[in-house]
Amino acid sequence: MRSVATQTLAPLQHIVVDDGSSDGTPDILSELARDIPHLTVIRQPNRGAGPARNAAIEAAKGRYIAFLDSDDVWLERKLQNQITFMAEQEASFTYGDYTIVSGANDQALGHFVTPAVVSYDQLLVQCPIGCSTAAYNQDSLGKCYMPAIKRGQDWALWLALTRRGVEARKYPGCDVVYYKNKGSLSDKKLGKAIDMYRIYRGEEKIGRFFSAYLLARHAVNVFAKKH
Repeated sequence: MRSVATQTLAPLQHIVVDDGSSDGTPDILSELARDIPHLTVIRQPNRGAGPARNAAIEAAKGRYIAFLDSDDVWLERKLQNQITFMAEQEASFTYGDYTIVSGANDQALGHFVTPAVVSYDQLLVQCPIGCSTAAYNQDSLGKCYMPAIKRGQDWALWLALTRRGVEARKYPGCDVVYYKNKGSLSDKKLGKAIDMYRIYRGEEKIGRFFSAYLLARHAVNVFAKKH
């Protein structure tokens, strides 16, 4: 939250969704609210990452909507670099490179370099777009929501946007630190694969056999990225 509050380009709104936390999160949010301007806190029963992000999207009033997961960090020029690029290039949907850090010991694990443009066909077999790097222009695209599935709802949104012809473009800079935590939702491989298959079938309306083929291609690309 402080990495958002200290951006060189201050956000119009800073929306935090407390998705049914059972720890000290409400107290921490109340404390931070005294220091962080334009902070909006939304509290709801636990519904998962997709509904939490959608609650924030619904409340967002600015032109650009950018996402930041609770275990990631923005560097201070992230918004300035990304929004400047979007305004100058008239880009409606952008993403960027990011640094991967171990959540266990803060050790840098490398930098993930994304392609300059990502098409719908490319997204079907791999997802290089990190959610905490992504932003879209709701003035031009409208409010674009994520499906209410447990995993991969951000990827499903990127698919929906590019399927309708929106160009996904990379903004210059590496301004996000992604913390890799063992046991996180994104680290549970079997459940993630099942949800990906459901996205192919339910959201993209792809047949069973081609969905299985795409899932296999996606798995190969993930393996290649890690090696």
